[in-house]
Amino acid sequence: MLKGLQRGAGERGLAWQLWERWISEIIADFWAVARLGIGATLGLVGVVSLPRAFVFRATLDDPHPIPWIRVRLSGAIGEALYPHPQWRQLAGVWESFYPPTGLHENTLRTLGLLETTMPAFISILVGHRPRALRGRSLAEVMDTEERQPARLEALYRQWLAAPAQMYRAPSAMCFAVIGQARAEGQMTPEAESEIIAKLLTHWALQSTLDVSAMCATVPAARKVAA
Repeated sequence: MLKGLQRGAGERGLAWQLWERWISEIIADFWAVARLGIGATLGLVGVVSLPRAFVFRATLDDPHPIPWIRVRLSGAIGEALYPHPQWRQLAGVWESFYPPTGLHENTLRTLGLLETTMPAFISILVGHRPRALRGRSLAEVMDTEERQPARLEALYRQWLAAPAQMYRAPSAMCFAVIGQARAEGQMTPEAESEIIAKLLTHWALQSTLDVSAMCATVPAARKVAA
C-alpha cells in the first residue's frame, strides 16, 4: 500500500517513500506505545533528546526516522490509540525544546511533507489488517481498552491502596501505569526509580524461583520415566 501511495503523489511521494523506508522502526514504536502508553513516548524523548544537529538530522537512507519526527509520530500514534489531551501537551513541550526554526530549506520541506501526510499514514497503520491477524487490525489486537488513560489512572489508585496487586500485574501493564502517573505528575522521578527497582527485584527473584522449581522436577520426571 505504501508503495502505491508513492505513485502519482507528486511532492508528497517523498514522504510516503520515507514512511515505507522507516516502517520496521515505526512498527516497533507502535508496539511500544500500544503496550506502554505515554510512558513509551516519554522514554523515547529521553533517548533522542540530543543536540539539535542530531535531532533534525535528515539522513534519508537511514532506516530510523528523523528523531524530531519520530517523537511527533509516537505521540500521534498515542493520540490515535488513547485519545487524551496529554499527547498534544507533550507535542507542545517537545516543540518548545526543539523548535523547527533556522533549519536548511530541504530539511524544512521534508519535515513539512512528513507532518502533512502523518494523519493519513497513522490511519493506515492502526487500521492495517494483515492476513496473519485473521481480519483484525493492529489496533484491535493490542487490547487498547485496558490501557486507556482513565483505566491506568484507576489502577494506580488501586495499587496505592493495595501495592500487592502491582506485583501480580504483567510487567508491561506496570510500566504503562507508572508512565501514566509520571505524565500526570502524580509520581516523582525518585518514587518512579524506587518502584521500578522493587519491581525488577521481584521479577528477578520470581524468575529464579520458577527456574529452580522447574529444574527440581526434571530428575523426578526422569526417575519416573526410568
